[in-house]
Amino acid sequence: MADSPFIVEVDESNFMQVVVEGSLQAPVLVDFWADWCEPCKQLMPLLDTLAEEANGAFTLAKCNADTNQAITGQIGIRSLPTVLLFNQGQPVDQFTGALPEGEIREFLEKHGISFAAPPEAATLEAARTLMAEGKNEEALVVLRQAQSDDPENGDILIALGEACLATGDHATVDTVLSNLPETHANNSDANRLRGMYTFAQADDTSVDIETLAAAVQSGDATSDQRYKYAVKLVASGQIQPAMDELLALMMRDREYGEDGARKGLIAIFDILGQDPLVAKYRRKMASYVL
Repeated sequence: MADSPFIVEVDESNFMQVVVEGSLQAPVLVDFWADWCEPCKQLMPLLDTLAEEANGAFTLAKCNADTNQAITGQIGIRSLPTVLLFNQGQPVDQFTGALPEGEIREFLEKHGISFAAPPEAATLEAARTLMAEGKNEEALVVLRQAQSDDPENGDILIALGEACLATGDHATVDTVLSNLPETHANNSDANRLRGMYTFAQADDTSVDIETLAAAVQSGDATSDQRYKYAVKLVASGQIQPAMDELLALMMRDREYGEDGARKGLIAIFDILGQDPLVAKYRRKMASYVL
C-alpha cells in the first residue's frame, strides 16, 4: 500500500471512522479487492495515482474483501473489483471492473472531485502564450527543456513541433511527427500539426499571394498556380476560401499533383478537426458540387 495520507487500508475496526464518518468531510472512494483478483491488481495503481493527484479531494480506502466479509456482506458486494463512492455518510455511486483511467476520472469529476493540473500543463500554457505573442524562439527554449525532462510526453512533443513549424525548422517537425507515442500519433492536435506541416512544405516562397490571386481572378491560372494560391490562403488563415480553391481545382484537374487538390482538402480537414466545415466539404467532395 502506498505511504500516503490520502490512501488508507480499512477493515472492520476502522471502516465506520474512515469511510462513513470521513465522508462527512470529503468523499471517500472504497476499493473492494482480493489477492486472487487480477483486475483488482490492474485497478489499484490507477486509483493510487488518482488519489495522489487529487491531493485530498477524496480519500482512497482499500478493503480486502476476503478478510472483511462482514463488510462486503452488509454492503452487498457481489463481484470484484467493486468501487463505491461515499459522500455525507452514504454510498452515492459505484462501478465494477478495472475501468480505464479516463473513465475513472470522469466518474470522480461527475461528483465534483477535481484534480491538480499535471506539472507539464503550466509549461504548455506558458509556451502557447509565447507563441500566441509571436515569441516562438522563447517558446522553443521552454519546450526543449520540457522535452528534455520528459522525452515521452506527447503533448510537449506536439507543442514543440508547432513552435518549430512557426520558426521554419521543418526537420524537427518531421522528427516530432515520426516519434509521437502511440497515444498521440493520431489525436486531433497531431493531425492539425500534420496538416499545417503539409502546407508549410508546399508553400512556394518565390511567389507572393497577390500575384497568384491576380492569376486566379483573371481565369488564366494554371493548376499549379491555383494550388499554390490555396496554400497561401491556408498560411494566411483564410481556410474556407482555400477549401473552395482546392475543390474547384479537384473538379478541373484531378491529375494535378497526383490528386493533389483532394489531398490538400484532406490536410485541411486534419487542421479543422471537428469543425462543421469538414462535414460540409466532405459532402461537396463526394458530389463534386460547389
